[in-house]
Parts: sequence; structure tokens; C-alpha cells
Amino acid sequence: MAARYDYRSASATLTKLDATDTAIARRFAKDRLAALLAVAPPSAPAQKPTQGKGAAAGPSGDRKVALIIGNGAYRNVRQLDNPPRDARLIADTLRGLGFATVTLAPDLTRDSFFSALRTFGAEAEKSDWAVVYYAGHGMEVGGVNYLIPTDARLATDHDAESQAVALEQVIAAVGGARKLKLVLLDACRDNPFDKTMRRTIALKLVSKGLSNIEPEAGFMVVYAAKHGETALDGETANSPFATVLARDIREPKVEVRKLFDIVRDDVWKATNHAQQPFTYGSPPGREDFYFVAGK
Repeated sequence: MAARYDYRSASATLTKLDATDTAIARRFAKDRLAALLAVAPPSAPAQKPTQGKGAAAGPSGDRKVALIIGNGAYRNVRQLDNPPRDARLIADTLRGLGFATVTLAPDLTRDSFFSALRTFGAEAEKSDWAVVYYAGHGMEVGGVNYLIPTDARLATDHDAESQAVALEQVIAAVGGARKLKLVLLDACRDNPFDKTMRRTIALKLVSKGLSNIEPEAGFMVVYAAKHGETALDGETANSPFATVLARDIREPKVEVRKLFDIVRDDVWKATNHAQQPFTYGSPPGREDFYFVAGK
């Protein structure tokens, strides 16, 4: 029953394609969810969850959990220096804000990626807040957004179905949380396979960024750069998005909807108008959500 529900939830987030592309994309979502739920030992396990400072529940009494992924050590395409550092920065920040558990998962292969999502999905079902942060390569094929594991080989566009991780599977992993379901993507970089990937099916293949999405009510998905644009890896130790997020998220009494408006404006300014984050969806409307509630 849970698998059927997660598939319906994941499928509903796909962008509006024509009938042929929609059928292909939905078949993929179903197959990938089956892989997510299958029991398979990870090739590189994520670090054990660590508990944040203070009690398991935050000041509001809500139990908050996070999965933080930073993929940089790619084997078959250009490596990225900052994502592992960005992941550590965000993980340390959330620990300091009193999250019950924060799982740091650097350089995930395909198998370890699905294993981490499966484990975190079970943790999310016992929590009020579930947050996934991903930094690394991402791409879009035929209206479906994919996050790229470190061992991915994509010789053709069709290989994305078996080699990459669909964004819908990440969204499904936070779906069990009782209140806030949040996905943060610092993954809108250039398609690393753009010059080598061969087209085999009549699907749109984009070279920059991720496509827009339509999350179900109660889900919030934040892109480091709006659809079709490229997020910067950064010329310093961290990406512009991670740097701004780690700073702004500590501000007390800033509701989460307002917070990501501020993050958008600050990244836009910090990059001299080269990068603009974008938020899709929204949390439940009858409650306010604060990373730092203040007094």
C-alpha cells in the first residue's frame, strides 16, 4: 500500500508532457521506486546519523531529520570540488539548529543513493520535518529531472532511467513526514553528458539546469537556480547557494516561506545577478515553520 501511494505521489510531480513522454516518464518513476524499495547493500554507505545539539525535538516540539548528500568525486565526468564541502556545511548548520538526526552522505553511487533514500524515508515517517539537501550534478531528460550518482555512465539519453536517480524518488523520501517536506537542490549545473550523450528516443534533452516541477500540496522544493538556468559551483570553498543558505537559515523568527525569498535575493545579489534560486510548492498553509523560532 505504501509503495503504491509513493508511486502515485511521485508520478503526480512530473511536468506536463505529451502523452508518449508522460507514459515513458511514469513507467520510469514506477521502476525507480521499485529499486528504491528493494533491499540492496550500498557500495558506499552513508555516514551514521548524528544527533543535533539539544533534545530530539526542536523548540517547537517538532522532530526534525535531514539527509545531506554531496556528490563531487565523479568517475566518468568532470568532478566537482564544492558539493562535498557544501554538504558538510549544511549538515553542520542543521546539527547546530537542533535537528534530531542529520545524515551526511558524500559521494553516493547509484546503489548507495537508493539505499540512503530508503533508510531516510523510514526515518521521515517518524518525524515532523524531513529535509533532503543535494549538491552535485543534475540534468533533465524529457521533462524528468535526474540527480547523478558518482558512478553514472550515460552513453545515451535512455541510460538516465537506469543510471541516475529521478527527483521524484527524492520527493517521495520526504513524503512520510507529518508536517514540513522540504527538498533543497544545489544541482542545476550544466549537463555533464551534453556533448557525449547520444539521443535514442524522441525526448527533449537540455544542456542547462533542471526543468520546472509541480509538487503536490504540502511539499516544498527549492532549486539553487530557476529551471533552465545554471547554478554556480563557486570560486571559494562553497557554492553561493550553500554559503547564503547556511547563513540565512540561522536568522531567528523567519518563517520558511520568507526565508527562501531572502535566500533568493541574497544569492541573486552575491552572484551579481547570475543566479536566482526558485521555490516550487509550499508547506501546509495552516502552520508556520521556523528553523530558528526565536523568543
